[in-house]
Amino acid sequence: MSELKHGFKISADKCHGLMHCMRACPTHAIRVQNGKARLIPELCIDCGGCLTACTSGAISATTVTFAELNRFKFKVAVAAPALFTQFGLNDTPAQLEQALLSIGFDAVWEYAVDIELIDRGIAECVGQWTGPFPLINNSCPVVVRLVQVAYPALVDQLIPIEAPRGIAGRELKRKYSRELNLKPEEIAAIYITPCQAKTLSILQPAEGVESFLDGAVGISQIYNDLFFHLRKKTGKEEHPKSRNRSTEFFDWGSPEGAFSRLSQEKCLILNGLSDIIKVFDDVEKGRITNIDFLECHACQGGCIGGNLTVANPYVARTRNIHLISQRPVFVPEYEKEVARRYATEDLSLRASIKPRAVENAVIGLQEQVNRRKKTEAFLKVLPLVNCGLCGAPSCKRHAEDVAANRAEMVDCVFLSSERIKRLRKIYKKL
Repeated sequence: MSELKHGFKISADKCHGLMHCMRACPTHAIRVQNGKARLIPELCIDCGGCLTACTSGAISATTVTFAELNRFKFKVAVAAPALFTQFGLNDTPAQLEQALLSIGFDAVWEYAVDIELIDRGIAECVGQWTGPFPLINNSCPVVVRLVQVAYPALVDQLIPIEAPRGIAGRELKRKYSRELNLKPEEIAAIYITPCQAKTLSILQPAEGVESFLDGAVGISQIYNDLFFHLRKKTGKEEHPKSRNRSTEFFDWGSPEGAFSRLSQEKCLILNGLSDIIKVFDDVEKGRITNIDFLECHACQGGCIGGNLTVANPYVARTRNIHLISQRPVFVPEYEKEVARRYATEDLSLRASIKPRAVENAVIGLQEQVNRRKKTEAFLKVLPLVNCGLCGAPSCKRHAEDVAANRAEMVDCVFLSSERIKRLRKIYKKL
């Protein structure tokens, strides 16, 4: 099994073993042993629930620093639409782009055209699809990995089209390479991300190919610097380029949905992992019919609710609505560019997405049967109260861990008073 990368890291030195992260994980990918959190990499879908739940600061997002970008000759910021919702109503997109230049980027890529291309491409794909429905949007890396890990039978229903941030990375490298006479590898395409999961989609794309982007910087990571430069704004006229923003740009990642070209009667917009999991369960069981497309956002409220954002998500949503109301209805230059690129651009994924190789896929059938029998036997002994004090999220998971020799039965507090003493000793230090 190849090494899996993740969009966050756990610092054992800072971990207090309070088990908040373990309880927050929707795929049961975390165990707490000897007072420290431990990750089961193949089960982790990088939802960031553990990052948000951790109260000790032991879990942090994996993003790049400006020092790491010094190896590039030209640095381009690809700003997620969510970034523009994090500031005041009077802070215009053009002023925010100027602030990005002030903190060290050489250019800001307005990927409105790239979003429009993907919007059109998805509508065309849904209209021509001959396989099973519903198709599932793949722009949220958490949703893609949830399908790979927990719903492998649905993996072929992930729409086979690139996310717009990837298309933007490819196009900006072409443009600036041509205009500045630079090699593509000398140009940094850096995504300004609302969540750590987008970082993972750059570090290790689900389809197993190299990303067109070179890294990600969290919105929270640069928020204070941007805020400082915004407050220094001179009030000069916005540059004309900022007015050419897509009519769809601020819809992307919003809870209201981004795909106006699809039939709203046959499209479900899902926000939050708990609701997504319920719907995926129904899809697997054949209970969802007459639905062509699932637009899924792992974060509540869409990307504006990402764990690397700063603003209150409800306030950010009103800001997003304001930005949508201010955008131009029709921009000839923009429409011409969309038409030009759509005629020649390849929007398809460069490789198909496969189910993730979890443990049961790599051990023999006989071993699987033996472990299942042991798990059933151990469950008869356990109290089935799912207290989590053993370090596993449920009694069933603890029984599976014991069957796989990853834990001991006496880790259950109901079976051993020594376990209680060890826990007291660990938490007495806090």
